[in-house]
Amino acid sequence: MSIARIFLATFALGFVAACATSQATNDATGAAPALFVARDADSTLYVYGAIHMRRANDAWGGPHVEAALADAQEVWTEVDLDPAAEARGQAEAMRLGLSAGAPLSSHLSEEDREHLGALTQRLGIPPQALDRMRPWMAALTLSVVPIIQAGYDPQAGVDRAVVAWARERDKTLRSFETPEQQVALFANWGEEAQVDMLRQAIESADEGVELVNGVSAAWDRGDIAEIEALTVTEVRTTYPNVYRLLYVDRNNAWMEVLSRELDGAGVDFVAVGSGHLYGPDGLIAQLRARGVRVERVQ
Repeated sequence: MSIARIFLATFALGFVAACATSQATNDATGAAPALFVARDADSTLYVYGAIHMRRANDAWGGPHVEAALADAQEVWTEVDLDPAAEARGQAEAMRLGLSAGAPLSSHLSEEDREHLGALTQRLGIPPQALDRMRPWMAALTLSVVPIIQAGYDPQAGVDRAVVAWARERDKTLRSFETPEQQVALFANWGEEAQVDMLRQAIESADEGVELVNGVSAAWDRGDIAEIEALTVTEVRTTYPNVYRLLYVDRNNAWMEVLSRELDGAGVDFVAVGSGHLYGPDGLIAQLRARGVRVERVQ
């Protein structure tokens, strides 16, 4: 798995692919996504693994998910999906993702530039637009464009549909991170690591479609073992530093917030990327390690 694929499995990437506009529906025929409930004496916490890219009109839940949402007073998502917040995130991505210095091609060998030229021609990306980007943004662009061309829409993600459902019913919306924080996770990488990410993206641009297909199918059937294998296990074993940055540190920070919610009273619904739920450092394992009773709802 390339580093660019890891980021695709982790983030919505709406600031990279802001051109998509359609929304998911909730025709849940054949879909049985996993939903968990954590309870203590006076609090209920529904924990739902989202995927950030779906095809338009794909299901985003089912009756059990809508019932949990209806029960909740507050709905949490990984990142703030308010339009104003997203606009700030896109502006920050442009500020940190475009370079006024050396062009992108200057970071690459002649062979890499030939491969990049062939790839941009095949994907229909203007080379001059890509050449203005810093390596991290170019890598994500090369990775996300084939997925959009395969029919997936960053604006049709499960978390966005959850927010739309909650907003229509005047639920209180909360988030763990800002779009600017997510942009910083990319932009703060060193130049050498960014160029390595770019080279990997050039070599394996089409692998992202395979990844998203696999995660989407596993999510539809509620196959949490397969989701863990596709989004967590290989990252943990192959890129331990990236795993800590993208999963462990963020999961730990979110758990502090969720612990405070459980210390209070009421019902919360939490929808974050599915990879954050599973594995030894996932939210489900962390809740259980803290003595919270967690059950799968289905």
